[in-house]
Amino acid sequence: MDSALISLKTDWKHRYRYIRFRFVDFCCLGYMAFIALALPFFHREVADWPVDFLVHVCLVAAALEFIRLGETHPQNKVLWTIRTFYPVAFYSYGWIELDHMVRMFLGSYWATDLLVTADKVIFGVHPTLWAKQLFTPWLDELMSIFYSGYYFFMPLVVLPLYFQGKREETIAAISIVTFTYFMNFLLFYSLPALGPKMIPWIEELHTAEYTGYLVSSFNRYVQANGSVMGGAFPSSHVSGALVWSLTAWRYNRRFGYLLLPMVLGVAISTVYLGYHHAVDPISGMILGLICYCIAKAILKKRREDPIT
Repeated sequence: MDSALISLKTDWKHRYRYIRFRFVDFCCLGYMAFIALALPFFHREVADWPVDFLVHVCLVAAALEFIRLGETHPQNKVLWTIRTFYPVAFYSYGWIELDHMVRMFLGSYWATDLLVTADKVIFGVHPTLWAKQLFTPWLDELMSIFYSGYYFFMPLVVLPLYFQGKREETIAAISIVTFTYFMNFLLFYSLPALGPKMIPWIEELHTAEYTGYLVSSFNRYVQANGSVMGGAFPSSHVSGALVWSLTAWRYNRRFGYLLLPMVLGVAISTVYLGYHHAVDPISGMILGLICYCIAKAILKKRREDPIT
Protein backbone atom coordinates (compact mmCIF):
# COMPACT_ATOMS: atom_id res chain seq x y z
CA MET A 1 0.00 0.00 0.00
CA ASP A 2 2.78 2.42 0.96
CA SER A 3 4.65 1.73 -2.26
CA ALA A 4 1.48 2.32 -4.29
CA LEU A 5 0.92 5.67 -2.55
CA ILE A 6 4.52 6.68 -3.12
CA SER A 7 4.23 5.73 -6.79
CA LEU A 8 0.99 7.69 -7.13
CA LYS A 9 2.56 10.72 -5.48
CA THR A 10 5.56 10.50 -7.79
CA ASP A 11 3.36 10.24 -10.87
CA TRP A 12 1.30 13.21 -9.70
CA LYS A 13 4.39 15.37 -9.24
CA HIS A 14 5.78 14.32 -12.59
CA ARG A 15 2.54 15.09 -14.41
CA TYR A 16 1.17 18.16 -12.63
CA ARG A 17 3.94 19.69 -10.52
CA TYR A 18 4.69 22.54 -12.90
CA ILE A 19 1.13 23.11 -14.13
CA ARG A 20 -0.45 26.44 -13.30
CA PHE A 21 -3.76 25.81 -11.57
CA ARG A 22 -6.04 28.84 -11.47
CA PHE A 23 -8.84 29.84 -9.15
CA VAL A 24 -11.48 28.48 -11.54
CA ASP A 25 -9.71 25.10 -11.56
CA PHE A 26 -9.83 24.85 -7.78
CA CYS A 27 -13.54 25.72 -7.92
CA CYS A 28 -14.31 22.96 -10.44
CA LEU A 29 -12.04 20.31 -8.94
CA GLY A 30 -13.09 21.14 -5.38
CA TYR A 31 -16.83 21.10 -6.05
CA MET A 32 -16.82 17.90 -8.08
CA ALA A 33 -14.54 16.15 -5.60
CA PHE A 34 -16.67 17.28 -2.65
CA ILE A 35 -19.86 15.81 -4.15
CA ALA A 36 -18.02 12.60 -5.06
CA LEU A 37 -16.66 12.18 -1.54
CA ALA A 38 -20.07 12.92 -0.01
CA LEU A 39 -22.02 10.43 -2.11
CA PRO A 40 -20.88 7.24 -0.33
CA PHE A 41 -22.14 8.69 2.96
CA PHE A 42 -25.17 10.74 1.83
CA HIS A 43 -27.00 8.92 -0.94
CA ARG A 44 -30.36 7.83 0.49
CA GLU A 45 -32.24 9.94 -2.09
CA VAL A 46 -29.88 9.19 -4.99
CA ALA A 47 -30.98 5.98 -6.68
CA ASP A 48 -27.88 5.28 -8.79
CA TRP A 49 -25.29 6.98 -6.62
CA PRO A 50 -22.36 4.75 -7.73
CA VAL A 51 -22.91 6.03 -11.27
CA ASP A 52 -22.92 9.63 -10.07
CA PHE A 53 -19.79 8.93 -8.01
CA LEU A 54 -18.02 7.52 -11.08
CA VAL A 55 -19.11 10.47 -13.23
CA HIS A 56 -17.65 12.91 -10.72
CA VAL A 57 -14.38 11.01 -10.52
CA CYS A 58 -14.17 11.04 -14.32
CA LEU A 59 -14.93 14.77 -14.42
CA VAL A 60 -12.12 15.48 -11.96
CA ALA A 61 -9.70 13.37 -14.03
CA ALA A 62 -10.84 15.06 -17.24
CA ALA A 63 -10.44 18.52 -15.75
CA LEU A 64 -6.88 17.74 -14.67
CA GLU A 65 -6.03 16.75 -18.23
CA PHE A 66 -7.81 19.73 -19.79
CA ILE A 67 -5.78 22.00 -17.53
CA ARG A 68 -2.48 20.19 -18.15
CA LEU A 69 -2.84 20.10 -21.92
CA GLY A 70 -3.95 23.70 -22.15
CA GLU A 71 -1.21 25.03 -19.89
CA THR A 72 1.56 23.01 -21.54
CA HIS A 73 0.38 23.86 -25.08
CA PRO A 74 -0.96 27.42 -24.83
CA GLN A 75 -0.18 28.05 -28.49
CA ASN A 76 -2.61 25.30 -29.53
CA LYS A 77 -5.91 27.13 -29.97
CA VAL A 78 -8.08 24.01 -29.65
CA LEU A 79 -6.46 22.88 -26.39
CA TRP A 80 -6.49 26.38 -24.96
CA THR A 81 -10.16 26.83 -25.86
CA ILE A 82 -11.02 23.59 -24.04
CA ARG A 83 -8.88 24.65 -21.09
CA THR A 84 -10.66 28.02 -20.97
CA PHE A 85 -14.27 26.92 -21.36
CA TYR A 86 -14.41 23.51 -19.66
CA PRO A 87 -15.85 25.13 -16.46
CA VAL A 88 -19.00 26.04 -18.43
CA ALA A 89 -19.65 22.33 -19.00
CA PHE A 90 -18.89 21.60 -15.34
CA TYR A 91 -21.32 24.07 -13.82
CA SER A 92 -23.91 23.17 -16.45
CA TYR A 93 -23.64 19.53 -15.41
CA GLY A 94 -23.72 20.56 -11.76
CA TRP A 95 -27.03 22.27 -12.43
CA ILE A 96 -28.55 19.32 -14.31
CA GLU A 97 -27.68 16.75 -11.65
CA LEU A 98 -29.37 18.79 -8.93
CA ASP A 99 -32.71 17.46 -10.17
CA HIS A 100 -32.04 14.02 -8.70
CA MET A 101 -29.36 14.81 -6.12
CA VAL A 102 -30.43 17.99 -4.32
CA ARG A 103 -32.03 16.03 -1.44
CA MET A 104 -28.97 13.82 -0.83
CA PHE A 105 -28.00 15.55 2.43
CA LEU A 106 -31.33 16.47 4.03
CA GLY A 107 -33.83 14.11 2.40
CA SER A 108 -36.63 16.53 1.53
CA TYR A 109 -37.46 19.96 0.12
CA TRP A 110 -37.64 21.19 3.69
CA ALA A 111 -37.09 24.90 2.93
CA THR A 112 -40.19 25.23 0.71
CA ASP A 113 -42.63 26.14 3.49
CA LEU A 114 -40.07 28.53 4.95
CA LEU A 115 -39.88 30.49 1.68
CA VAL A 116 -43.66 30.57 1.20
CA THR A 117 -44.09 31.88 4.74
CA ALA A 118 -41.32 34.46 4.31
CA ASP A 119 -43.01 35.80 1.15
CA LYS A 120 -46.34 36.13 2.94
CA VAL A 121 -44.81 37.81 6.02
CA ILE A 122 -42.68 40.27 4.05
CA PHE A 123 -45.12 41.21 1.30
CA GLY A 124 -48.48 40.43 2.88
CA VAL A 125 -49.43 38.32 -0.16
CA HIS A 126 -47.99 35.50 -2.21
CA PRO A 127 -46.29 37.62 -4.92
CA THR A 128 -46.52 34.96 -7.62
CA LEU A 129 -50.28 34.77 -7.14
CA TRP A 130 -50.69 38.54 -6.94
CA ALA A 131 -48.78 38.97 -10.22
CA LYS A 132 -51.49 37.05 -12.10
CA GLN A 133 -53.75 40.11 -12.09
CA LEU A 134 -51.14 41.91 -14.21
CA PHE A 135 -51.04 39.30 -16.95
CA THR A 136 -51.43 40.74 -20.44
CA PRO A 137 -49.87 39.32 -23.61
CA TRP A 138 -47.47 42.23 -24.19
CA LEU A 139 -46.25 42.28 -20.56
CA ASP A 140 -45.98 38.49 -20.52
CA GLU A 141 -43.79 38.67 -23.60
CA LEU A 142 -41.64 41.44 -22.12
CA MET A 143 -41.08 39.45 -18.94
CA SER A 144 -40.27 36.37 -21.01
CA ILE A 145 -37.71 38.40 -22.96
CA PHE A 146 -36.05 39.45 -19.71
CA TYR A 147 -36.14 35.92 -18.33
CA SER A 148 -34.83 34.24 -21.50
CA GLY A 149 -32.38 37.07 -22.13
CA TYR A 150 -30.37 35.73 -19.21
CA TYR A 151 -29.10 32.92 -21.44
CA PHE A 152 -27.28 35.49 -23.60
CA PHE A 153 -25.34 37.02 -20.72
CA MET A 154 -22.52 34.48 -20.83
CA PRO A 155 -21.76 34.67 -24.58
CA LEU A 156 -22.08 38.47 -24.57
CA VAL A 157 -19.46 38.69 -21.84
CA VAL A 158 -16.86 36.03 -22.65
CA LEU A 159 -16.95 35.58 -26.43
CA PRO A 160 -15.96 39.19 -27.28
CA LEU A 161 -13.10 38.95 -24.77
CA TYR A 162 -11.95 35.62 -26.16
CA PHE A 163 -12.06 36.62 -29.82
CA GLN A 164 -10.22 39.84 -29.02
CA GLY A 165 -7.38 37.68 -27.72
CA LYS A 166 -7.91 38.70 -24.08
CA ARG A 167 -7.20 35.29 -22.64
CA GLU A 168 -6.61 36.34 -19.05
CA GLU A 169 -9.75 38.47 -18.96
CA THR A 170 -11.77 35.56 -20.34
CA ILE A 171 -10.54 33.14 -17.69
CA ALA A 172 -11.00 35.73 -14.94
CA ALA A 173 -14.62 36.32 -16.00
CA ILE A 174 -15.38 32.59 -16.11
CA SER A 175 -13.67 32.17 -12.73
CA ILE A 176 -15.92 34.71 -11.00
CA VAL A 177 -19.12 33.26 -12.42
CA THR A 178 -18.12 29.61 -11.85
CA PHE A 179 -17.45 30.39 -8.19
CA THR A 180 -20.88 32.05 -7.94
CA TYR A 181 -22.74 29.13 -9.50
CA PHE A 182 -21.08 26.55 -7.27
CA MET A 183 -21.91 28.65 -4.20
CA ASN A 184 -25.53 28.65 -5.40
CA PHE A 185 -25.47 24.88 -5.79
CA LEU A 186 -24.10 24.34 -2.29
CA LEU A 187 -26.94 26.45 -0.92
CA PHE A 188 -29.43 24.39 -2.94
CA TYR A 189 -28.13 21.27 -1.20
CA SER A 190 -28.43 23.04 2.17
CA LEU A 191 -31.82 24.67 1.50
CA PRO A 192 -33.65 22.45 -1.01
CA ALA A 193 -36.90 24.17 -1.94
CA LEU A 194 -39.53 23.94 -4.65
CA GLY A 195 -40.47 26.89 -6.84
CA PRO A 196 -44.09 28.10 -6.87
CA LYS A 197 -44.98 26.18 -10.02
CA MET A 198 -43.93 22.94 -8.33
CA ILE A 199 -46.06 23.47 -5.21
CA PRO A 200 -49.49 21.82 -5.78
CA TRP A 201 -51.59 24.08 -3.54
CA ILE A 202 -50.15 27.25 -5.09
CA GLU A 203 -50.76 25.90 -8.56
CA GLU A 204 -54.37 25.17 -7.61
CA LEU A 205 -54.84 28.85 -6.73
CA HIS A 206 -53.56 30.05 -10.07
CA THR A 207 -56.39 31.65 -11.99
CA ALA A 208 -54.36 32.26 -15.16
CA GLU A 209 -51.15 31.37 -16.94
CA TYR A 210 -48.98 33.85 -18.77
CA THR A 211 -49.48 33.93 -22.52
CA GLY A 212 -47.30 36.23 -24.63
CA TYR A 213 -45.99 35.40 -28.08
CA LEU A 214 -42.89 33.77 -29.57
CA VAL A 215 -40.40 34.28 -26.73
CA SER A 216 -42.99 33.22 -24.17
CA SER A 217 -43.51 29.96 -26.03
CA PHE A 218 -39.77 29.38 -26.14
CA ASN A 219 -39.51 30.16 -22.43
CA ARG A 220 -42.25 27.69 -21.50
CA TYR A 221 -40.51 24.98 -23.54
CA VAL A 222 -37.16 25.59 -21.84
CA GLN A 223 -38.73 25.56 -18.37
CA ALA A 224 -40.69 22.40 -19.09
CA ASN A 225 -37.54 20.57 -20.16
CA GLY A 226 -34.69 22.26 -18.28
CA SER A 227 -35.88 23.25 -14.82
CA VAL A 228 -34.79 21.30 -11.74
CA MET A 229 -36.69 20.48 -8.58
CA GLY A 230 -35.23 21.93 -5.41
CA GLY A 231 -33.12 24.72 -6.91
CA ALA A 232 -35.30 27.69 -5.97
CA PHE A 233 -33.39 29.45 -3.19
CA PRO A 234 -31.45 31.54 -3.93
CA SER A 235 -32.19 32.31 -7.58
CA SER A 236 -29.12 31.31 -9.57
CA HIS A 237 -30.82 32.99 -12.53
CA VAL A 238 -30.53 36.33 -10.75
CA SER A 239 -27.18 35.87 -9.03
CA GLY A 240 -25.72 34.67 -12.34
CA ALA A 241 -27.18 37.64 -14.25
CA LEU A 242 -25.79 40.10 -11.71
CA VAL A 243 -22.33 38.56 -11.66
CA TRP A 244 -22.14 38.31 -15.45
CA SER A 245 -23.09 41.99 -15.60
CA LEU A 246 -20.56 43.08 -12.99
CA THR A 247 -17.90 41.00 -14.70
CA ALA A 248 -18.72 42.67 -18.02
CA TRP A 249 -18.50 46.05 -16.30
CA ARG A 250 -15.00 45.18 -15.15
CA TYR A 251 -13.54 43.58 -18.27
CA ASN A 252 -15.67 44.85 -21.18
CA ARG A 253 -17.55 47.92 -19.99
CA ARG A 254 -19.60 48.59 -23.11
CA PHE A 255 -21.45 45.32 -22.52
CA GLY A 256 -21.72 46.19 -18.84
CA TYR A 257 -23.79 49.23 -19.82
CA LEU A 258 -26.12 46.88 -21.72
CA LEU A 259 -26.41 44.07 -19.18
CA LEU A 260 -26.59 45.81 -15.81
CA PRO A 261 -30.00 47.44 -16.46
CA MET A 262 -31.35 44.05 -17.55
CA VAL A 263 -30.62 42.43 -14.18
CA LEU A 264 -33.62 44.10 -12.53
CA GLY A 265 -35.85 42.87 -15.37
CA VAL A 266 -34.52 39.34 -14.91
CA ALA A 267 -35.22 39.50 -11.18
CA ILE A 268 -38.78 40.76 -11.61
CA SER A 269 -39.53 38.25 -14.36
CA THR A 270 -38.62 35.26 -12.15
CA VAL A 271 -41.49 36.15 -9.81
CA TYR A 272 -43.90 37.51 -12.43
CA LEU A 273 -43.71 34.29 -14.45
CA GLY A 274 -44.14 32.17 -11.32
CA TYR A 275 -40.78 30.41 -11.31
CA HIS A 276 -39.51 31.84 -8.02
CA HIS A 277 -40.69 33.10 -4.67
CA ALA A 278 -39.98 36.80 -4.20
CA VAL A 279 -37.29 36.12 -1.61
CA ASP A 280 -35.37 34.03 -4.16
CA PRO A 281 -34.24 36.85 -6.48
CA ILE A 282 -33.58 39.12 -3.51
CA SER A 283 -31.28 36.52 -1.99
CA GLY A 284 -29.82 35.88 -5.43
CA MET A 285 -28.84 39.55 -5.71
CA ILE A 286 -27.20 39.50 -2.28
CA LEU A 287 -25.36 36.24 -2.93
CA GLY A 288 -24.23 37.41 -6.37
CA LEU A 289 -22.75 40.62 -4.97
CA ILE A 290 -20.99 38.77 -2.14
CA CYS A 291 -19.58 36.13 -4.49
CA TYR A 292 -18.40 38.75 -6.97
CA CYS A 293 -16.51 40.63 -4.26
CA ILE A 294 -14.97 37.45 -2.82
CA ALA A 295 -13.95 36.07 -6.22
CA LYS A 296 -12.50 39.38 -7.34
CA ALA A 297 -10.45 39.62 -4.13
CA ILE A 298 -9.15 36.07 -4.61
CA LEU A 299 -8.21 36.77 -8.22
CA LYS A 300 -6.32 39.89 -7.15
CA LYS A 301 -4.50 38.03 -4.41
CA ARG A 302 -3.54 35.23 -6.81
CA ARG A 303 -2.56 37.78 -9.48
CA GLU A 304 -5.09 36.39 -11.90
CA ASP A 305 -6.94 39.67 -12.36
CA PRO A 306 -5.45 41.32 -15.46
CA ILE A 307 -6.72 44.75 -14.41
CA THR A 308 -4.96 44.75 -11.05
